Amino acid sequence: MNSLPLELIKVKTDVLVIGGGGAASRAALSAAQQGAKVRLVTKAPLKSGGSTVHGASEIMSMGAAGFGDKADGVEIHYEDTMRAGKGFIDPKLVRILAEDAPDRVRDLIDLGVPLDRSNAGEFKLIKSDFGSYARAVGVKGKTGKAFVTAITDELIRLGVQVDENVALLDIICDRDGVITGALCYDTSRQQLIHYEAPAVILGTGGAHGAFQQQVSTAEMTGDGQAICYRHGATLVNMEFHQVGPALIHPYVQLFSGSCFGLHPKLLNNQHEEFIAKYIPGGVDLNNVYDQKVFPFTTINDSRFIEIAITREINEGRGTERGGVYLSFAHIPIEKIANGMPNTYRWMSSHGLKPDKDPLEIGLAFQCMNGGVRMMDSDAQSSIPGLFVIGELAGGVRGPDRPGGNSLAEGQVFGNRSGIAAAKRAKVTEQGEPHTLNDSLNFIEAALHRNRDGHSRSIKEISSSVQKIMQKDCLIEKNAVSMKAALKYLISTQRELEDTLALTPENLVVGMSTRNLITTGILILHACLQREETRSGHYRTDFPDTSSDMICSFTALKKNDGIVFSRLTY
Repeated sequence: MNSLPLELIKVKTDVLVIGGGGAASRAALSAAQQGAKVRLVTKAPLKSGGSTVHGASEIMSMGAAGFGDKADGVEIHYEDTMRAGKGFIDPKLVRILAEDAPDRVRDLIDLGVPLDRSNAGEFKLIKSDFGSYARAVGVKGKTGKAFVTAITDELIRLGVQVDENVALLDIICDRDGVITGALCYDTSRQQLIHYEAPAVILGTGGAHGAFQQQVSTAEMTGDGQAICYRHGATLVNMEFHQVGPALIHPYVQLFSGSCFGLHPKLLNNQHEEFIAKYIPGGVDLNNVYDQKVFPFTTINDSRFIEIAITREINEGRGTERGGVYLSFAHIPIEKIANGMPNTYRWMSSHGLKPDKDPLEIGLAFQCMNGGVRMMDSDAQSSIPGLFVIGELAGGVRGPDRPGGNSLAEGQVFGNRSGIAAAKRAKVTEQGEPHTLNDSLNFIEAALHRNRDGHSRSIKEISSSVQKIMQKDCLIEKNAVSMKAALKYLISTQRELEDTLALTPENLVVGMSTRNLITTGILILHACLQREETRSGHYRTDFPDTSSDMICSFTALKKNDGIVFSRLTY
């Protein structure tokens, strides 16, 4: 590293938190409350990035026992979660989730989050999918945004330094593989930043950017998954992800089960109804709609909604944006407004008239259920000193999970990781940045490489990956198409590694595309590994659920390959 054409500065802190969503902001707040010097690094502008901020639906909420029916409790919440994911999730972590969630809700109340209440002052609780009782609290369908706003305001008040528009390029470890910091890039100042910290918390989110249609923001490109994998961290359950119907134009909006409970009509690009031809004999179309939940699952007949949409699009009867139409025109406006009040309000604010306008919908990626494995109750990964939280983390989400658990998980393990990281920083000396030069050398080579003669731009490469992942790794999966997709991604990865030519202006886009491809490869390998159909993992070549596969699969980098191992919790 002799001629790096960018300024490199060094920043020291006790705890470095990377990510701007609900889990990361909670981690930063909790670490600061312990007296640690905290730096929060966000790839997007503050309060604007990530699934927590952008997620919105009729039932977006946080599950926690103790605010409703007295028959409900921590043990019931635990049992509901285990029933949905037994064999695929860590019981110890699930118990912590159920036990800690009520206190984290109380924290949010203390921060001023305006949870929905009745006129009598009681909480309006939601009975989520896989939940035995109504226990989930929300804020008018945009619960995550309310959480992040309140938490961020408080951490700023406590003096947490926030570095916005700064992207993670790599984590930095010492000779023994212990975390010592991270290398990031400030896109506004076009400046490399080496953060030195004895404790690092990653809350970088999911892999939404690997798919054409998704419900979050474009900066979620599997950065944490890919970077942790390259450094030898253990990943788990990477084949399980959530997807479902969503409005794709003029804005993105999930459609929950209550929307389909109104029995809308699905229309192709010729405005022909099509779902009936995909419903097998003996299956009642009314039941298909009535059983609909979000996300896609094969455990009931509602699966034919996503299957029908997929096939119409793949056979060329979709819209130019890769969707179909959903029509409520035959339903009285009062019934629409009462049946999906939040969705109706949001549509109206965007000028849409659901009782008249056909709505363009697609199948949108919503959430990773697997990720970097949490190895202990404080969300530490297999890399000492590196904590993983939120959608990046794996361990409490399997093929299914009760609705409301995702927000609860972010708050519970965000809090625990923040406290643990602050404690670690007090007793741990700053290590040597052994891997820093390797990271800088890769970036230097890419910045000096001449793009002349390279046929494809970074945008063309990422778009091609998104297209193939949308088609072959979203709803219907089979070995032939996934192996072809995997072959393409591996070839594209080699192309990118050998020819990646960057400038200060596209450095983050290029490195993010590299991560997107690596994470896509991990997802495809994991989906191929699971030769069965289970919940949202639908294999057309293995349509049955196998009793021999009630286990998780871990993924680990070995030399140049991925090693998968069975893990039975």
